Amino acid sequence: MECIERVHSKSSPTDFGYKIQALSGHVLLRLGYQVSAVNQSGHPDIIAGSGGTEYRFEVEAEVTRPRLRKLTVADFNSLVNVPNVIGYYALAITFPSPRWILVQASKLVNRRSPSSNVLLEALSDMEFSEQWTAAYLQLLHDSCKQISLGSFNRLSRMAESGVML
Repeated sequence: MECIERVHSKSSPTDFGYKIQALSGHVLLRLGYQVSAVNQSGHPDIIAGSGGTEYRFEVEAEVTRPRLRKLTVADFNSLVNVPNVIGYYALAITFPSPRWILVQASKLVNRRSPSSNVLLEALSDMEFSEQWTAAYLQLLHDSCKQISLGSFNRLSRMAESGVML
């Protein structure tokens, strides 16, 4: 998609990853969640709520090419075995076409080795991944200029305030 290619080409790998993380907050708003935190550092990356349930997300973006992925102990501590919380690992695939893989963190907790995108996709919540991807693609279509110009701080504060792009 042209928008994400433009954003990617004008950003360092780190800034691109942060921008994807901030955009995740806006995806959640579009899916009907209330976003309470989008964190640039620390764990989890995003905290959101829906229907009285708290959801936590560890977000990563594929910046250059596919690579093996593994959550850290700190990631797991913020996502699983937390009362009344559902934790997800959310991976943004950027090229050749944007899509998302969302896996409940509890499915990854006993993995001892890093996981490929193929394995993550097999373990994923396919319906949630499809919903997230559809909302993300619509967000890119509707708000490309704002996304291109927005910083992590601006985009994440907007999401935390409930202001949709």
